[in-house]
Amino acid sequence: MKKNTTINSYAGFTIGPIYGVFSSARKTRELWFASYFFSWFMEKIIEQLSKNNEIDFLSPFVIKPFKSNESITGKYHDRFILQSSFNKEDLFKQIQKASDNTLDFFAELINSLVIKIGAKYIDGANKKTVRDIFNRYIQRNILVFDTNDIKLSMESTSSEKPKIVKHINTYLDSMEENRFFETGIQSKTCFICRDLSANIEANVWGKSGSNKKETKRNTSPSKEKLCPLCFMKYFAHMSEEVAKKISKNDFRFPTILDIASVELLTGKVKEQNPLFKDREKDYEFQDIEHAVRETHTKKEEADSLLKKAYPKYFAILQADGDNIGKEIRNIDSVSFSYSLFNFANTAETIIKSYKGYPIYIGGDDILAFVPVAFKDDDGKTKTVIGLAIELSEKYKEFVAQNTLKTTLSVGINIAYYKFPLSLALKNARKQLFEEAKKDEKNALALLLTKHSGHQIGFKFRFGSSDIKSFSELLRKTLAGDVDFPHSLHYNLSRYKTVIANIPNEERLEAFFDNNFNEPEHSKFASGINQVKNCFKEFILSVPREQSEQRNNYVKELLSKLAFIKFLRGEKQYE
Repeated sequence: MKKNTTINSYAGFTIGPIYGVFSSARKTRELWFASYFFSWFMEKIIEQLSKNNEIDFLSPFVIKPFKSNESITGKYHDRFILQSSFNKEDLFKQIQKASDNTLDFFAELINSLVIKIGAKYIDGANKKTVRDIFNRYIQRNILVFDTNDIKLSMESTSSEKPKIVKHINTYLDSMEENRFFETGIQSKTCFICRDLSANIEANVWGKSGSNKKETKRNTSPSKEKLCPLCFMKYFAHMSEEVAKKISKNDFRFPTILDIASVELLTGKVKEQNPLFKDREKDYEFQDIEHAVRETHTKKEEADSLLKKAYPKYFAILQADGDNIGKEIRNIDSVSFSYSLFNFANTAETIIKSYKGYPIYIGGDDILAFVPVAFKDDDGKTKTVIGLAIELSEKYKEFVAQNTLKTTLSVGINIAYYKFPLSLALKNARKQLFEEAKKDEKNALALLLTKHSGHQIGFKFRFGSSDIKSFSELLRKTLAGDVDFPHSLHYNLSRYKTVIANIPNEERLEAFFDNNFNEPEHSKFASGINQVKNCFKEFILSVPREQSEQRNNYVKELLSKLAFIKFLRGEKQYE
């Protein structure tokens, strides 16, 4: 059918509550599918609508003919904006139909899972009950305008499309802020989320998402009552529809330790314990430690591998583009969506090459589980800060293209592998939106929460000399190329006020010469010199009169040194 080129209507669609569904996840696979579900939901709606020649998407970029996302990474944002030759009533019906069809699809997916794994509906529930719960809880907001509604002539230049996108986004923002969710009855709520009505009984490993601690490993699952959403998140890896979607049979999203301890979990180490390949049961770091010692029979060799702290810690990386709402007013929205599309594909490749697992990459939005650091197959050590720098640089290359004032800000939360997943996610979000995107943006904000509860946090501006020098110092230290004496951090902390008031480079050189002149310090000369250069660059660049700023710089540099020594495995920093 010939396409009608007259634009009669515009529409926006948004779905939620994404963060609400995330927050109850206890396992990485639950968090993964919580995100993937919404991305897949949007993808299925977009796929149906894109087949109609009377509809064109303004955001996100949609290839025609439509190509399905076969990656395990969710790539569709929680909203879309389109234009159409339909009148607004008919366009609304098209979107509503596609959305309802998608709701039916996921109700059937859950029903098939119930049958496959031997679960059962309870209290008279069935597939229709599942669909009803979805319909009440999953918020699907549709907004449709005719051309007169937004007072723009459709014989306009392409530069007006950004105004349309911004206009509709403003309405979608308001709709998202005023959502109402119907939850369950307290006595019949889900074992995992404690919010929605429990309608399915199934065998589940582990305890609920409360603060209770397990005192021993479970040897068998227990029958628990779940809501449809938590049931789907927990058992999605067993769904034939999911396997078909991502083109992977027997898929198991990696556990926290799979990701954190990637450096230790070599093929030979994994052969030592079937738990490492079990799709249901979790394992502890002690299992890795035992397997490493079984594989590396020389005690010194095993001790060297296991002394590092970072294999017990995982990182959540969250990123978001800066100033996009402002910049999109001045450019063609379709070409901008295309540049975000290309960046998303490149970012996925970068994160996977870092042995990380993207949960979601939708244009400028990124959420991923990544190791804090690891030694790659080529023997080179890589770090999460180096990953953040690479993503920032690629964003500028693909999206900013030297003309737009948009940058990428990144929040990283590093936590012990037993740290509650929902809280770790919340901390990553805080690092991004309350720290990195504060003030001038274009920044990396990082928080480390040790097993003891003590926290270390700091912030960098991308493109600055300090992030590059610190990233290189961290990489070299973890690789064993440079090292520091145990007394370094202690001595610098003792004299932090003195350092903050050092007037010039000559006096700084004298301070380091006088405090690190023992014979045993000679083997640490390279590391001491790099630390000295950090103090030289950042302390001496600030006039002595600005004492508060100098004191803050000293404290921050000491925090960064403590961060490095802790990850390296220094006992006094644990």
